[in-house]
Amino acid sequence: MKDTLSNQLAQPQSLVVTDHVAVDLLMNLNAARRLGPFIRREQTLGSAAAELTMAASSLSYWVGRFIAAGLVRVTRHEARAGKPIPHYLATAHEFHVPFDAIPPGAKDLLLHTGRRRVFERYVDASDRASEKYFEGGIKIAAHPVAGVELGFIEPEDPAPAPVTEWWGTVSITDEEAAEVHRILNDVHERFGRDQQGPGRRRYAMVIGLAPMPRGR
Repeated sequence: MKDTLSNQLAQPQSLVVTDHVAVDLLMNLNAARRLGPFIRREQTLGSAAAELTMAASSLSYWVGRFIAAGLVRVTRHEARAGKPIPHYLATAHEFHVPFDAIPPGAKDLLLHTGRRRVFERYVDASDRASEKYFEGGIKIAAHPVAGVELGFIEPEDPAPAPVTEWWGTVSITDEEAAEVHRILNDVHERFGRDQQGPGRRRYAMVIGLAPMPRGR
């Protein structure tokens, strides 16, 4: 029985998806979010709905679409008094969608929508912390090279503020950019995943570095 169940739960690490029905679902952020629990582990409709804090009846609609698109499969049925309970699992740990399989505009819509949601949560958290720890107001000063800099007025006796934020552009060499890239990757590797334990609270974190397009 264990070997049979193990075979039922086997997932390939990655699956290249080009079918337009499956691609449309993967490029839909709402659909992708509802697919997440089934990628992580085997789920019943009820357990996945609880993880997503949504009604099982609403999730059932999406599961039907996932199965039809080949993104989720039924692994087994759990016997019980009455109708057996189906268990579901995604057909891979990761789904890879080539750029040439993505409809025009869908990539930008997916990425921009996802970034905007995360960014809005970050901005709200940063604003709330700034109002508490930097009560003096906003300062506007000349930028060392061009334009102006915006920031908060530091208190004379500042308390340790649990918020760090800096936005702007810099002129650095390719070697320096590679160093920053390594440092940011190290930060992500160390702190970019939720960890369990006492004394922990959730923080909104944004990490980024990108070369500016030429001429801008």
